[in-house]
Amino acid sequence: MWWFVSLAMCITIAGCSSQSTQQQTSTSKDLITSNTALYLRGDMTNWEARAEYRVQQVSSRLYTVKADLSEAGKTYHFKFADAQWLPAVNYGAAIDDATLTLDSPAPIRAYSCLDELTFTPEQAGRYEFVLDLRGRKPVALIKQAQ
Repeated sequence: MWWFVSLAMCITIAGCSSQSTQQQTSTSKDLITSNTALYLRGDMTNWEARAEYRVQQVSSRLYTVKADLSEAGKTYHFKFADAQWLPAVNYGAAIDDATLTLDSPAPIRAYSCLDELTFTPEQAGRYEFVLDLRGRKPVALIKQAQ
């Protein structure tokens, strides 16, 4: 069901696939304004923009949010996006779907309509999801929450 909803949103939002790869990676640092609310959206949120999963800015172009993942061995699909799924702030896998491993950054991009990120925790627990837009190429990272 979530796949169908994502597909429908991408079809109805113009410009999602018309952006060049160059634009998708090089301008991501300018896409999030101070009044843009980003969320961790995925299996753990039923793909909704929930207040408890709102991403917090910890420094310039560095964002983080913590989430409880209750099932060890389950593959969680997710993205970073605003409440309206606007293409410019819809962050997913840079190329096709990408699997993240603990403490290992993976490239991401804006304008990522259907390219999801995945993570399979070895143990249930609280994890920190990081959106790092500081470099030339943005990355996502997952680490054990403190």
